[in-house]
Amino acid sequence: MTDTSSTYNQALALAGVAQFTLYAHELATDGRDLPVRFERATHAIFCTDPDSAMDVYGSEAAIVDGLRYVRVQLSGQRPDAKGAAVARYIGQVLKLSGKLLGDEQALGRLRGAIDRARLADPDDAADIFNAAYRETISPMKPQIMLQGEPTYLKNELIQRRIRTQLLAAIRCGVMWRQCGGGFMSLFFRRKALLAAVS
Repeated sequence: MTDTSSTYNQALALAGVAQFTLYAHELATDGRDLPVRFERATHAIFCTDPDSAMDVYGSEAAIVDGLRYVRVQLSGQRPDAKGAAVARYIGQVLKLSGKLLGDEQALGRLRGAIDRARLADPDDAADIFNAAYRETISPMKPQIMLQGEPTYLKNELIQRRIRTQLLAAIRCGVMWRQCGGGFMSLFFRRKALLAAVS
């Protein structure tokens, strides 16, 4: 990806982590399964060789929910219960993304799964992503344990959708690292990141 040190690219990567984590949370808590959200996640997962962070989303409209969340969080506003829960998951996603980048075997398995999903019927993509997440991401620490309604958490269709969203979030977390982002950036570069997406 060109211009990987761009603060704007870092901010967009962080917005992607936030957006897909938020979507996973809302699937777990109220079963909100909108087709456009799945399309956004698959687009992000399939875009493995972008020239910029925006390529991963396709347009700013496709990352609007993540940008909105990031602006609130970076501005220092006190989060509500939902925002606080999503923030915890974001931290876990970023940690997992760092571990994934250091594991070539895991990256290879994910690349293989993404290639299979590209060739498969769109309806089968969620199954492939679900299996890839369970085999590659689930054994890693920290495990992301979503809190939500048992009705949704036990629903196999929603489980597959949740793992697809989390896989998209991790993909954006990898991009965050590739763009030079790290945990210290969230503390010392908050104003610069906020300015980049304001």
